[in-house]
Amino acid sequence: MILALIAASLLGLLFALRHGRPGLFLLGIAILLFHALPLALLDPDAMSATLQAQIGTATTIAGLSSLAWYAGYWLFSRSSAESAPLEGGVSAGPKLFHALVLFTLLGLIAAAPGGLFGFAQTGFLRLPVDSFLFSLTYACACLAAFTAALLCAHAASARTAQPWLSMALVLLVFWLLGGRTQFAITGIAFGLILLAHRRIGLSGLVLPAIVAAVLLALTLSFRLTLQGEATDFFEAARLTLSQLSLLESYALAARLVEEAGYQAGHYWQVLQQLFPRALFPEKPLQLSRALRLMEARDGLGGLTPGLAGEAFAAGGFIGVVAIGIAFGGTLALLDNAYRAFVRWQPLMQALVVSLIPLLAIFTLRGGFDTTIFRLTIILLAAAIGSLWRTIHAPRMPKVLS
Repeated sequence: MILALIAASLLGLLFALRHGRPGLFLLGIAILLFHALPLALLDPDAMSATLQAQIGTATTIAGLSSLAWYAGYWLFSRSSAESAPLEGGVSAGPKLFHALVLFTLLGLIAAAPGGLFGFAQTGFLRLPVDSFLFSLTYACACLAAFTAALLCAHAASARTAQPWLSMALVLLVFWLLGGRTQFAITGIAFGLILLAHRRIGLSGLVLPAIVAAVLLALTLSFRLTLQGEATDFFEAARLTLSQLSLLESYALAARLVEEAGYQAGHYWQVLQQLFPRALFPEKPLQLSRALRLMEARDGLGGLTPGLAGEAFAAGGFIGVVAIGIAFGGTLALLDNAYRAFVRWQPLMQALVVSLIPLLAIFTLRGGFDTTIFRLTIILLAAAIGSLWRTIHAPRMPKVLS
């Protein structure tokens, strides 16, 4: 199975590069890094007790989910996407709205306990926070990322200067929030816009990708050092690579099922994660937090179950296959839209590039219980933007017959 997973991921990467399908490319990378290589490099002496006990189930989840993702992608990849006429230029609305969002975000950061340094310390060290202010700041950062992508799409369509300062500020905020994945998916969204509009080539993305990878490894090194666990860059890089494996996550999900049974109402509980705990104290515990408490007995963070681990906890192997096919199909539809990217309205462009890395990296790695907040913000912002554009669209004069 290991050889089959490696071959499938490499074939997916080659097909994605040839046909310009970023979702499939990220999916191939994920299967290689999250499933194939961890299985190939698995050291029986270094496995946790949970993984040793659940290795068969974890391996089956990895194989089934990889197959389901590709099957769903193949089923929907032939679907065509209609394109809308392109707007020209960058209107004042997106600029002013984005500026308002940025100023609001900076104000929320300044209002955090301890100001900028307190905000950075809380996020960077991954300290547990259940305050409404922190949740509002994160929501505003997600909105700022989407509006920055919208401005980027407008500028690329009109062939005008890119909003580099806004893009850099959004990336800086996510870095201070301590979210390496959030930083990565936001940067990828910006890169996909520039790539689709030929403002940059694939070779031009190599250096930024290397710089981002080094920065993310340094982030972990700095965090561990501040937490009293001194480490160097190379050890941090090794830990970063080891954290990519989802086998432990699948094993934890299998252990949860053994101890507490299937979580049939999990996805209903996911929807309740949209409400801040400060306003909704009875909100169910996130699955990632429950796994952390089960394994480490502390509340310093969560252990992401992965999309497939979450599906297994909710519905067993049937859930893994069903959710996997739906997930792969969604990525295929987004890739279909990306292939006709420059013919879409800038709002649709921003939505497509925001969803592709969010789903192919964040959701696949963490499951919907960790993604739902940002996913809802993106969809809500796009819906409001579409309604705004419809209301303010010029009306065609009636022709009398």
